[in-house]
Amino acid sequence: MIEPAHDLEAHLGRRGPSPATACGAHDTAVTRRGFLKTGALVAAAPLLADVPFASAQSPARNVTKVHDIQTSADVAKAEQEGEVVYYGHDSEQGIAILLEAFRKDFPKIKTSYVRLQTGALYAKITAERSAGRFGVDVLQLSDISPAIDFQKKGGWEQYMSPEYAAYKPEYQSTPAGYFGVPGVGFSGISYNRAKVKPEQAPKTWKDINNPAFKDGISAKLATSGMQHAQWYILRKMYGNDFWQEFAKQRPKGFDARAQLFDRLAKGEDRICALAEYAGYTLYQEKGAEIEFVAPPEGMPAIAIYIGVVNKAPHPEAAKLFVDWALSRRGQLVYQNQKILLYGSLRPDAGPMPTGKRLADFKLLFPTDWNDYVTSHPVFVKEWNSIMGL
Repeated sequence: MIEPAHDLEAHLGRRGPSPATACGAHDTAVTRRGFLKTGALVAAAPLLADVPFASAQSPARNVTKVHDIQTSADVAKAEQEGEVVYYGHDSEQGIAILLEAFRKDFPKIKTSYVRLQTGALYAKITAERSAGRFGVDVLQLSDISPAIDFQKKGGWEQYMSPEYAAYKPEYQSTPAGYFGVPGVGFSGISYNRAKVKPEQAPKTWKDINNPAFKDGISAKLATSGMQHAQWYILRKMYGNDFWQEFAKQRPKGFDARAQLFDRLAKGEDRICALAEYAGYTLYQEKGAEIEFVAPPEGMPAIAIYIGVVNKAPHPEAAKLFVDWALSRRGQLVYQNQKILLYGSLRPDAGPMPTGKRLADFKLLFPTDWNDYVTSHPVFVKEWNSIMGL
């Protein structure tokens, strides 16, 4: 089932069942309290109920304030550690801007990062941990499936960031403290005005299968969390044959949205079938001859997930970074930097630079997360075939 959202705020208080109680110090049942439901970040609960995972809960600490950030990290020790290693899925430029903003607030802590699409990123970190290498402090993912899987495997450190107080429980892991949601992204359709005749301009999702766009349409590769969400949502909406029709368009697949919009702006492609709003606004501001279409059916949307990694080499710096990312100070970077442009779930974050809030868009999220997670291998196989891989 796909559930649309016309107004996020109207549904923020709706929750699924409360989390299961702990079965023991290292054996806790994972359920999902409605995550991504009706445009707020909530899904039908429970998700992956009764799946045990290792608990690594941080001891309670006093909360201190640095700048305007509430933190339970030992700031002096974090500065002594002097580094935070970040794994993320955003573009190189987006991650660089994010980390630069953190360093500006905490100049004694240097940063380094690895950037890959979520699927490849998760494969990398799990392979490293299986080999006994624990070099990551903070992980950010764009797909709930690996976030939950990482929780099952004991990959997240359970750190109760004081900044979670500004977020509804729906926007946190269950049990709380493993990961939170620093923003929401969504995608429509974009086209090059010079390459697409006005009468051929797409208006609905079905229009991406217009034969006029054959050999001139692009999307992301199967490693993208957003691509999985779009595939799943439109497959549920239009049936299993929808993407097989899309395959006849001979689409080209790319790793990053920058590649998609570069090609679109240059006219190398006529249509982008997975046009992230953040990417569109960036290129439109540069004067690119492109248009953005928000289909009336709604737009696939994803949350991003961030948390402290268990066995982090710089644990205090990692906690401080997550506190910063979830704070209003960090959220203004996630939301206001146009290379990122993630809609914030904090009520005090204000609108995006475009003047829009998440509630202004009709967003589509999966509501059966068991089905969504289970669909991932099917998606990867089908999408690779569509992309000729």
